[in-house]
Parts: sequence; C-alpha cells; structure tokens
Amino acid sequence: MSASDHDKPDAPELDVWICDFTDAEDRAAFVRLMTEFAAEPTSGLPHLGAEHFEAVAVDLENRAGTLVLLAAREESEITEGVLVAFEGYTTFGKGQLFNVHDLHVSPSARGVGVGSEMMETLADIAKNHGFAKITLEVAATNSDAVRLYRKLGYHGLDTAKEVAAGTTYFAHKRM
Repeated sequence: MSASDHDKPDAPELDVWICDFTDAEDRAAFVRLMTEFAAEPTSGLPHLGAEHFEAVAVDLENRAGTLVLLAAREESEITEGVLVAFEGYTTFGKGQLFNVHDLHVSPSARGVGVGSEMMETLADIAKNHGFAKITLEVAATNSDAVRLYRKLGYHGLDTAKEVAAGTTYFAHKRM
C-alpha cells in the first residue's frame, strides 16, 4: 500500500503480486479479468471469451519481457485487478521502459485504489531495475483511466473538455 493510502482511515489493504501462470488460481484470475475487460464498452470486444484469453495466458507465460500483475483487496475472495506490461526500449531516453498494454479493475473494486496500487507497484519495479520510463495508451473517452494516470503524474494527457471519438492519448512517466 502506498504512503498516501495509509493517511486515509478507510483505505482498504491491497495485495499486488506478479501473476504466476503456472498457478491455476492466478491463471484463472487472469482469464476471468481479461474476459471481463474485453466485454467493457471501453474495450468493445465481447466476442473475446475465456478460450481466447486461455491461449493468451499460454503465450504470455512463454514470452520474455512480459510482466502481469494481479491485485485484490485483502477482504476480497477474488482477484480484482490485472495489469499487463511489456518491456521495451526508449532510444531518446536511452534505457528500458515498460509499456502498459492493459489495466483493468473489476467494477465492484473501482474507486478504492486498486488501479493506483498496481501502477505504483509497476513504477517501483521499473525504478528498482533502472528503467527510464513507463508508457501507455488510453482512449481519451475513458475518463476514469485518464483521471488516474493524471493523478499518478503521467504526461501527454490532453486537458480539453471535449475530444473526438477514437482519440487515443499516448502518455508517459519518467522514472
């Protein structure tokens, strides 16, 4: 849990861990959360079901440079968040980077810090390994995600009140 969360008297205890695809519970949580994410309006891909994400889990388990984080509130009986990031390299920053490809929190766990804690955990891992920055893409119409990334100090998120449909922000944060 981050220091700022400790200042909030009602902030839930959160657990964030690296997904172990060889663990049946972690694999099942990944598949369930990604299937849930695909069905959301911001993703708009409800046809991507569990079978698709089972195959993705196999691919990610064997792919170098992949980091998948899972998260849950301590009192929850199920995993409530997933973050998928891939290693890359920034030529201008002359160093490794993480690109956040997916970040999803189950609707019942939104607004309590699960997404923030996963992003902060990723930033801690990046800093500890000497990474130069974290990058991500987010639909401009995904106002909750844009608000989260702004709060966490990501740059490249326009502040215009109205954005054209289909606009994607390419955001980054230096380590």
